[in-house]
Amino acid sequence: MNKNMKRARRMSGVLAVVMVLSTAGEAIVNAQQPIINVEQSTPQVGVYTNGPRDAKEVKAFLDTFFAKEEIKSKASAVAISIVQDGKVLLSKGYGAAEQQTNSPIDAAETTFRVASISKVFTAAAAMQLVEQGKISLQDNIEKYLDDYKINNSFQTPVTIEDLLTHTTGFESTQPSDASYVTDPSIKPVSLKQSIFDAFPKVVREPGTSYMYDNFASRLLGYIVQQASGEPFGGYVQKHIFEPIGMKSSSFTLTKELSERMAKSYDPENNELPQYDLSPREWPEGSLISTASDMSLFMQTFLNGGRTANDKVILSPASVKAMSTYQVAIHPDFPDMTYGFESPIEPSKTNGERVISKGGDIAGYSSLLWMLPDSRTGVFVTYNANSDLRNDLFAAFMDHYFTGHPTVFEEKGFKSQSKEALARFEGLYSDLRTRFLTRIEATGEGTLTISDVTEQHQLKQVGDLIFVDEQGKPLAFKIDGDGHVTDLKYLNLFSYATKLKEVQDSFPDVPANHPYGSYIFTLKSLDLLSADPTALFEPQELVTRGAFVHAFNAIWGIQASVNPSSFKDMDHSKYRGDIQAAAESGLLLGTSNELFEPDRPILREEAAVIAFRLLAGNGIKQADSTAVLVPGTSEWAVEAVSSAIKWKLHGPEVTESNGRIDYGSQRAMNKQEMAALLFSMLLPNE
Repeated sequence: MNKNMKRARRMSGVLAVVMVLSTAGEAIVNAQQPIINVEQSTPQVGVYTNGPRDAKEVKAFLDTFFAKEEIKSKASAVAISIVQDGKVLLSKGYGAAEQQTNSPIDAAETTFRVASISKVFTAAAAMQLVEQGKISLQDNIEKYLDDYKINNSFQTPVTIEDLLTHTTGFESTQPSDASYVTDPSIKPVSLKQSIFDAFPKVVREPGTSYMYDNFASRLLGYIVQQASGEPFGGYVQKHIFEPIGMKSSSFTLTKELSERMAKSYDPENNELPQYDLSPREWPEGSLISTASDMSLFMQTFLNGGRTANDKVILSPASVKAMSTYQVAIHPDFPDMTYGFESPIEPSKTNGERVISKGGDIAGYSSLLWMLPDSRTGVFVTYNANSDLRNDLFAAFMDHYFTGHPTVFEEKGFKSQSKEALARFEGLYSDLRTRFLTRIEATGEGTLTISDVTEQHQLKQVGDLIFVDEQGKPLAFKIDGDGHVTDLKYLNLFSYATKLKEVQDSFPDVPANHPYGSYIFTLKSLDLLSADPTALFEPQELVTRGAFVHAFNAIWGIQASVNPSSFKDMDHSKYRGDIQAAAESGLLLGTSNELFEPDRPILREEAAVIAFRLLAGNGIKQADSTAVLVPGTSEWAVEAVSSAIKWKLHGPEVTESNGRIDYGSQRAMNKQEMAALLFSMLLPNE
């Protein structure tokens, strides 16, 4: 596999999850050489409080925006469309579809992968079936699973509505990189097989907490297929794309659409190979479309579900349901409608009601947002994974909806004392990424929040809502007894649940155990045995297979069902875990295509796996400055040094005469593994 493609593909697995922790919502991973050329023009001077109105002015505004050097560096091919009150104000491309030929972007012809914007159409398909009485929002999903019983220990069933609002309670899982196919000889799995081979268990009561969930949308697409009696992609093509007139849109990569697709490039500006998917149709993310096609959809949606030629795609009631936030941690900080999510920059809505849907897949990013009250819609797509869309959203809203800056402050609210704010203190675990956030009360009406990226000071503006130095909101959720249960902050796509303090988790790990804090917290995260009588055996050595299994569990990396890349995996219970990690580029085998899953893992080997995930995905910066005692293998020096600088260890690492002994050649035991895995999730100190 092309190493550049492997690096880009990883964006859609582990990296797609952790990127939401950056203040931009998505980090820049494929910045490209600026080749966008636009005519220089100055937007019309004026104040716009009700949105864009004049096509020439809109063009001038966008030409100026895309001429900025910092914007040009974030993508080399962009297509955008803007609609207002039934009219297309602009549908235009910027840059080149292919750098070698410098062929221009054609908004009507150039196709892009729009990734998770697919979910909007999957939700629309489900709402059509609700209108027809073929499914109900309150249906138990097991009704459509051919007698399959999901692993749900709660009395509350998972419903169709839970799938739409991403409140299923499913365990977080991420697709294996084998879901991306560049070898045409590989036969993709079916949609059904992809679901039932990896059906997650329910780990939270359905309907109680929000976690963006690709599996939920994939399952919703399968239910559309089950209830309609038509293949999912064919159903959407027949009942949505064709009536609207979206002739360049498909959930399947056809030869004709692939030939028109904008090329994508890695950070060194090398073209990424085109890929297909397994299964070929992802209800959650395989849609290919154009800016012009998306303008037709926006017009239809903003017209109450009726097309320009008077065909009804959705009823006004369904459009209203898809435009109304059904779940919100706070009234001013919403989560999900049926198909749309919180604005990508909540502090930049300028008092407007905004519904939004972003999308990321290897090599491509997109954003669709609409303002139903002013019948305005914007769609942008481009050939990179960067935060260009955040910049555009903020600039667009500040330019066209001035005069009503977003404020989250509750009128007449008085800040609470430090003692009263102590109820918020503690560690919170992100439901999707597992990363930990620490909350501390630091004064009257003030909190300090620390996560894996940085630290922020927050000011209380309401009983359960705070804002940081940049005006970004943080909201808490409480249960019926008034106990704080969850928060939502920079990760707009998931709650973080407050961890309960665990002081006694295993008979052989007392409260004062030197590794107790690591083990107790992993226990509270449900990453260790739930049996209260079981021994932990902290000194037991960890095999290579067992380490990869535990590592994947921390990061939600789904076991692979593909044939193993190694010759000695036939009888290993960790075969799927090891294959998934190999496909994600996190590990290599030993010589002769072996992995040796039953051999105890060396501490330097474990450090390398952690390093590849954290440094390879830009979560932490490599640091080779630690002075090590002799003994670390040359290929592991940077990883071991970084692990020391990042404090990914317990008290077993010692220092003498300025040199640090990581114990690189020793086999890792369970207590040391607990320290490494827990420390990977900790906030920066």
